[in-house]
Amino acid sequence: MITIGFSTRKIDNDFINMIKKTSGVSNPEIIPVENNGQFSLTEVYNKILNDSKNDIIILCHDDIYFDSKNWGQKILKHFKRNPNYGILGLAGTTHMPKSAKWWEDFSKMKGIVNHEHEGKKWESKYSSSLGNQIDDVVLVDGLFIVVNKKNIKQSFNEEIGGFHFYDVDFSFRNFIDDVKIGVMYDVRVTHKSIGQTNEQWEKNREVFAEKYKEVLPVKVKRNLTIDSPIKILLSCLFFKTFTGSEMYVYELAKGLKKLNCDVTVLSDIDGPLSEIAKKQDIKVTPLSEPPGYKLGDGVWGFNTPQGFVASKPNMIHKIGEVNFDIIHTQHTPVTNHICQMYPNIPKISTIHSEVISLEEPVINDNIVKYICIRPEIQEHIINNFKIDKDKTEVIYNPIDTNRFNTKNTKDDGYILFVGSIDYLRENTIKDLVDYSKSIGKELWLVGDNKSDYLVSLVENQHVKHFPSTDKVEMFVKNCSETAGILLGRTTIEGWLCGKSGWIYNVDENGHIFSKEKFDIPEDVSKFNYMEIAKKIKEEYIKILND
Repeated sequence: MITIGFSTRKIDNDFINMIKKTSGVSNPEIIPVENNGQFSLTEVYNKILNDSKNDIIILCHDDIYFDSKNWGQKILKHFKRNPNYGILGLAGTTHMPKSAKWWEDFSKMKGIVNHEHEGKKWESKYSSSLGNQIDDVVLVDGLFIVVNKKNIKQSFNEEIGGFHFYDVDFSFRNFIDDVKIGVMYDVRVTHKSIGQTNEQWEKNREVFAEKYKEVLPVKVKRNLTIDSPIKILLSCLFFKTFTGSEMYVYELAKGLKKLNCDVTVLSDIDGPLSEIAKKQDIKVTPLSEPPGYKLGDGVWGFNTPQGFVASKPNMIHKIGEVNFDIIHTQHTPVTNHICQMYPNIPKISTIHSEVISLEEPVINDNIVKYICIRPEIQEHIINNFKIDKDKTEVIYNPIDTNRFNTKNTKDDGYILFVGSIDYLRENTIKDLVDYSKSIGKELWLVGDNKSDYLVSLVENQHVKHFPSTDKVEMFVKNCSETAGILLGRTTIEGWLCGKSGWIYNVDENGHIFSKEKFDIPEDVSKFNYMEIAKKIKEEYIKILND
């Protein structure tokens, strides 16, 4: 059924009995090779591969013990469910850089291994557990290698002397020869060592990197489709109320969840919108404690090889790696923060305005695509920030057409303006006050007041103000027409409800340089939040499959 082989200075029957007792397999073949340096590990492992009676062979260190029961049965089940794999392990990476330091980018590492040293035990968790599933990788660590002899195409390279880098070379040569390699999570071991490199490892690495410099880097090729699960971190400045950018993130998250995505929103939360999102099973987390980080309090801390180290109060500490496939950012300060905290995860950034400084694009090599919610923003970031057009895409605001449609609409005789009452909208709102009065209609303003001019405006009998709400559709469906600055959510929501809309073009100070009333376009279906979510997921897929 299975063979377990290892190199050891002296054969230890207790170790052999522990293997037999914990494996859960009847009469496993054990091949210990007593080796006091006369053989390299590649020679020992090739001998075990040749001498073994079974196709499934475990090659492991002799300073481990098992934390999992019946681990042998679990390994056999993996190969039964996944018969095309050639090599499995407990830790590895999806990306091999040109340096050949496979642990160089922690965000690409997979697996979980325990360590024990001088009476202290800790967990090295490189990625979240997939239970009994397998993560595809380009190589596995040599602590514990499982081989299906029938599926590998390369044996161990005996040109590699000593006891280091044999695992990287063996895995890599099989990977580039199209052997499937994976990391499993339901077999857990403890390595009775810190686990570190040495001079021999470094020399072997340099030889390997030089030998394969024309091939490196390599990575696991993904073949994602629109139905594939993707883990996404959406970040934004606020996710509390119902402003345009907040609703953008909410509608996008809602659509992505329906497209089989795991979505987490990182933002300033604890408002009505974040509570609504939680009811939709959208995960939300505060900017003060981003995934993989925790705010220190001086009480909790870390178990390290040197002992317990307390966290520092009010300082964000990195506590682990995250396994998001992609990060989708909004707003300049948050995007800058995210680029620093997660430097190796690919990112997309949505730009919501061409006139607000908080919406200026962050130029970073790790931001692969800039989504612009209208063509004018695309032109703005290309011309003013010298962003390559190929890195931009116009994808409009996502709108829920189950809420915004022509069912049960009517005209109650008011012009509707939805948005924050602030400096940027002041001139537009005052112009609308005059316009609505001139045509004998009321002006209804819906949004949070952040100004000192609203009080005087509502003294006009035809002007009414309402606080921001998640039920804005009841205002849109009953208005005569909408009005807003630039092409924002309210204009689109109005079109979907059969209402024409005024678009005011303003500069960064809110000065009006043009205004125009737009009738309902023919292709309003392009604003449906599910269509927008599909387009954005397709952008994720292009990046991740590249």
